[in-house]
Amino acid sequence: MTSRDAGQGRVDFIVVGAGSGGCVAARRLLDAGARVLLLEAGGPDSHPLIRAPGAFNKLFRTAVDWNLTTVPQPRAAGRSFYWPRGKVLGGSSAINATIWIRGSKRDFDSWGEGWTWEDVLPELRALESYRGPASETRGTDGPMPAGARGASHELSHAFVKAAAVGLGLPVVESFNDGVLDGAGLLESNHQGGERFSAFRAFLRPVLDHPNLTVLTGAHVLELLWEGQRAAGVRLRWRGRTLDAPAGGVILTAGAVQTPQLLMLSGIGPRAELERHGLPVRVALEGVGGGLQDHLAVPVISRSRITSLDRVPQGEALARYLWNRSGPLSSNVAEASAFTHARPGLSAQDDPDIQFHFGPAYFRDHGFRTEPGNHFTVGPVLVDVHSRGRLTLASRDPHAAPVIDPGYLTDDRDVQSLVAGVRQAREIASSPPLSELRGAEVLPGEGHRSDAALRQHVARECATLYHPVGTAALGDGEAAVVNRELAVRDVRGLWVGDASVMPRIIHANTNATSMMIGARAATFALRAAGRD
Repeated sequence: MTSRDAGQGRVDFIVVGAGSGGCVAARRLLDAGARVLLLEAGGPDSHPLIRAPGAFNKLFRTAVDWNLTTVPQPRAAGRSFYWPRGKVLGGSSAINATIWIRGSKRDFDSWGEGWTWEDVLPELRALESYRGPASETRGTDGPMPAGARGASHELSHAFVKAAAVGLGLPVVESFNDGVLDGAGLLESNHQGGERFSAFRAFLRPVLDHPNLTVLTGAHVLELLWEGQRAAGVRLRWRGRTLDAPAGGVILTAGAVQTPQLLMLSGIGPRAELERHGLPVRVALEGVGGGLQDHLAVPVISRSRITSLDRVPQGEALARYLWNRSGPLSSNVAEASAFTHARPGLSAQDDPDIQFHFGPAYFRDHGFRTEPGNHFTVGPVLVDVHSRGRLTLASRDPHAAPVIDPGYLTDDRDVQSLVAGVRQAREIASSPPLSELRGAEVLPGEGHRSDAALRQHVARECATLYHPVGTAALGDGEAAVVNRELAVRDVRGLWVGDASVMPRIIHANTNATSMMIGARAATFALRAAGRD
């Protein structure tokens, strides 16, 4: 590939972004015999803490993190929110909490034709190699190891039983069979106590394939065009500006950078493009809109037994280096429960709260710590009604976009989180967790009124790292991609990441993002006559 040379080095497909969707898409294209160029703005996954699941928050605000920030949120005490996003091979799957969970049957059925549970289940099964009992919904031959961790903390087991006692929830073995209900230990994408990112699972085994080129430190500036067909990308790499031609392009840069790149390439809301002096190639009002995210609120109690984060660092490291056990082999969020918390909801509705339980003090992304032993019962808003928008700060491709998630602008979201805090207290006060519990330290025993809990939600809520919806699939005018993930009104361009979710699923988004990447590749191959 040479600067401004469209005649040499042409590949069949360029995949922009080596995150969850991009790594899976590249592997699917490669397996079909296509020549693939995968571009990643970050570097290799050589950071020593990437493989240790329990160290994920130690990767925040490092070189492997985009380290993004939202605009101030009026309904959240006027705070700007830190958004970690992976800037490394593997993307956010290299710095996340390795929770392996799908959306529900109801989630996917709500996405409509071509995206129902029946449509996506084969792809979800194909992703994974599940270590657990045989099940018609689980895959056993995929590249991604998934299943129970080697061990879970005593507090996590107590949480599951306490949620059953306190809230009357069933204890379940898995949340991956199409129903999000009950309480149980979470599955993880680990093997032998180590993280398996999308890159490690799908691409590392085939890095020497002659049809695959992976460039790190490659920042895509804009798309190249032949008429209304995407014909490649322009990028900065090793101090040079290069044009890379291709038969087709799949954008998998995530819910932040994918809409940004679309707008920089002339696809987006007309007023937004004209405001920055960008040519309007296709006016699509939905680009950057429909932004949704899950919010988490910490409810923290003292523990009467040693918590995960109080094991001496030297001991934790020695155990991990010796046999990949101990705190660093945990993913911190070891257990979960799904509930209907907001008054008026019934079992026929989607759950509005997913609890993430950690046998540790987890607040402000783990940046704040306190002496002593603790556990955190964190209600997470998963039935999201607020919507935000992503816009351009400037036409400079290196400038971070303006992120306004519109947190808590729909009061139903506040009601759900307040009710979730109350349910978290019920769980912590139920046996056997109550027998291992000391005093509540956050929000604190004196904070009981709705007003006090609303204030706690506004001051303490934080992203659970699941932005979606900024290039949504669908049929109406707000849709950015069609049901085969092709960008509307252009040819040769697809999106294969979380930005296409028309509505955020009621669970962690990583496995679903991988499924979307796989389907984007399948649709691109079909359009090229290579399926």
